[in-house]
Amino acid sequence: MKRIFKLAMAAGFAGIAAQGSAQSIGAACGCPPVSSRTPVNLSTLLTGGNLTNNTTTLTCNNLYTLDVTMYVNDGQDLFIQPGTVIKANQAPVGTNAYTLIVSRGGQIWANGSQSCPIIMTASADPLDGSYAVTNRGKWGGLILLGRARNNVRNTDLRDGGPNPSNSITGTDGVGLIEGLPAGESRNFYGAPIGQENDDDNSGVLRYVSVRHGGQIIGTANEVNGITFGSVGRGTKVEFIEASSNLDDGLEFFGGTVDVKYSSAAFCDDDYVDYDQDYRGRIQFFYGLQGPDNSGGTNNQGDNGMECDGDDGPGNTAPKSNPTIYNATIIGRWTASAGSGDEAIESRREAQGKIINSVFANFRSGISLADVAVTNWNNGSFEVRNCTFQTRADQTNTGDPVADTYKRVRINGGNASAADYTKFTTDGNLTVGFNTLIDASFAISPLTSNTVTDRVNPVPAAGASAAQSTISAPIDDFFTSVRYRGAFEPGAEPWTKGWTAIAGIRGDVSTVAGCVGDLNKDGVINSADFTLFSGAFGTTCF
Repeated sequence: MKRIFKLAMAAGFAGIAAQGSAQSIGAACGCPPVSSRTPVNLSTLLTGGNLTNNTTTLTCNNLYTLDVTMYVNDGQDLFIQPGTVIKANQAPVGTNAYTLIVSRGGQIWANGSQSCPIIMTASADPLDGSYAVTNRGKWGGLILLGRARNNVRNTDLRDGGPNPSNSITGTDGVGLIEGLPAGESRNFYGAPIGQENDDDNSGVLRYVSVRHGGQIIGTANEVNGITFGSVGRGTKVEFIEASSNLDDGLEFFGGTVDVKYSSAAFCDDDYVDYDQDYRGRIQFFYGLQGPDNSGGTNNQGDNGMECDGDDGPGNTAPKSNPTIYNATIIGRWTASAGSGDEAIESRREAQGKIINSVFANFRSGISLADVAVTNWNNGSFEVRNCTFQTRADQTNTGDPVADTYKRVRINGGNASAADYTKFTTDGNLTVGFNTLIDASFAISPLTSNTVTDRVNPVPAAGASAAQSTISAPIDDFFTSVRYRGAFEPGAEPWTKGWTAIAGIRGDVSTVAGCVGDLNKDGVINSADFTLFSGAFGTTCF
């Protein structure tokens, strides 16, 4: 019954997506239809790539075109009103990608809302759901740079090899951000040792969607969807999205910035990537890889999370040590058995905590290398109370050694029986394909947005594999919930109404929300009654 419902809904999706959504962006906060907004080239607000005025406001009555790289410099403020749309041109071949960069000391105040998000996208995107998710690398992206601590040192070697790291600038503690050229101090992040400020404030990002970025400016040098370079915890970041980026979705280079309610989809590299002494907190992250694993231009995705302590292993500076709760990341379920995608890849002396999360369709659950193996064993790198859902082409025999789904990989090989014991002792679960969340997803053809099999990342209410004995900490950031994954089981997802990811994937739980459909499968039947009767008289937590 569920499968039939999914396909029936998918057949009508193209029409739903194209019904004038571009015209309604920002309507709830008084913004005019996008087609009637006044065109403004952002270059007209700049002098030599710098904002002409120290305070600049972008308003939703205009349709802005990013036709140059735009810097918000030290002492400058950029305000972006809710409902504002920025469309970026693709830079000519051989030139730097057009990118919005908030340099050290600059601040961005992009304070959107669920009904009036701020959207940054490619100039060719009509914003009606028809611009294919495989359109990536059409402009740069959004980069925030601050003065919080990192572990960049002049002795760093690239990937531990013989060549200098791409980050080094000549000053310990100051790095050159990935995706931008050297020789420009506005592209630097961090501060000299002893001058760092972990409470640094780069402004506010709230309900901001960044789409179709990651333009290549050199070999293995692309801009991430949203990049945080030594951004401090004084910065407020919540409800952000990076969609259809040619590199990582969200990447953190050092710093302490906290991020809540974030998503990434259809990107060609990792979905959360942290490095260089990142020590922030992340909660409620949703990632969705696209269905293609051809290795060609439509290829989508690498690891769910890439956890690095230092991009130049060997120096004695502190390593990355973030705390992450409640992520849900869905890999490419049609990937071949030889795919190298890992749910969590930890290496280069990484530390940190990943707790109460759900990963689906990856070849391996946890892949550990170098000192990260030691850190996992001594508890300085933790993966606890996470659920790993297998792929369709994998089996779960119950024998941890014979199981084709590698729960843990050590330095590229199979782990020992003791490692598997630790995996389960730490509260981690392995469940069968589509038994917790509906992670099967298909678009046909790949160069369209015609969804032929919808994904639903929301577990059914009462699902046992979504329950946890661990609560997120009670502090000034975390929401103390005791479920696994980015979404409350049985509830509507927080991505609804403002993200590209919700529109493209056609989340079943946002459509099949009729009263009585407790498990959100599109029908009311005995399964819903079982959920209700099984929970009746129990205590909520």
